[in-house]
Amino acid sequence: MSKESIIEAAEKLIAEGKYDKAIKEYERLVQDDPADMRAKLKVGDLYAKKKDVPNAIKIYKEVAETYTKENFSLKAIAVYKTILKLSPTMVEVNEKLGDLYHQVGLQQDAVNQYYIVASFFDNKGKTKEAIEIRKKIIQADPSNATGRIRLAELMQVEGDNQNSYQEYERASEILLKKNDREGLAEIYEKMIFYKPDNVELLLKLGKIYFEKRDFKKALRRIESAQPGVKQDIRIQEIWSESLLEDHQVDAARKKFKELYESALRVKDVELTARVYSRVLQEFGDDQDYLNEYAELQKEAGSEQAKVSPKYREDFEKTDTGIDLRQFDEYMKKKT
Repeated sequence: MSKESIIEAAEKLIAEGKYDKAIKEYERLVQDDPADMRAKLKVGDLYAKKKDVPNAIKIYKEVAETYTKENFSLKAIAVYKTILKLSPTMVEVNEKLGDLYHQVGLQQDAVNQYYIVASFFDNKGKTKEAIEIRKKIIQADPSNATGRIRLAELMQVEGDNQNSYQEYERASEILLKKNDREGLAEIYEKMIFYKPDNVELLLKLGKIYFEKRDFKKALRRIESAQPGVKQDIRIQEIWSESLLEDHQVDAARKKFKELYESALRVKDVELTARVYSRVLQEFGDDQDYLNEYAELQKEAGSEQAKVSPKYREDFEKTDTGIDLRQFDEYMKKKT
């Protein structure tokens, strides 16, 4: 019996609603030619018609896998989408679909499928599996900062601190390009957890909080830092200014003096002059306080160059001085 005759007989049986007999006819075609995926798909369709979902899915999977192996990616995608219509909770199919979308360059579609799988693993508490699927999200969308942060968090749970930190670092680079200060602050906080002795991280975080005028957060983070970090002159400078902005005048006076001593000790002429000009600006009417600075200069065997009072330096743009009386207006312009 020819192929055409078998198909004609099968279609007649379908029209009569005799799906089981029609399936047997199409299965004859598959037996004669196992590479005939159209006939095999028809078997799957007939199982679906008779509501035999398990067998329909079994056949569809076999067809999709064959199409994938033969690099018929778009055909495989169509079959996997049919499977999901029959059984929307088969996340392994979502992952295969995501892989195929990634393969054909439909990256956003790939990410959407991967997120479905990631959500499933998250809800099930399957951290290792969630890590692997989120790696695929990043491969499909390397600029996805949110995806990298979540991946880093999961790696942290698994104790993979090195890779976790690297993902936080990559996410921070993405957010820096986007000038996302809120996001950067959150990531820097997480990164400091790994590297509490990293001065550069604390400095970046302090500058963000300072720019946002969240001086209390800047102070909490600086004051909780390790002793060695707090000795860094750049940290001491932003610490002094934050105390002043937070109206902790006595503490600011003490910190400015410590900063000045540090600048004298390392013979940083530029910083010494900058700090002294700030002291003149903020505390110039307190001669006793200024005398203490003169005494420090004498002890250091140094002579303070003549400087003028100077307003606080903008830590985000170090070549620009800011009049504090105009600071609010300046910040409005920046935003």
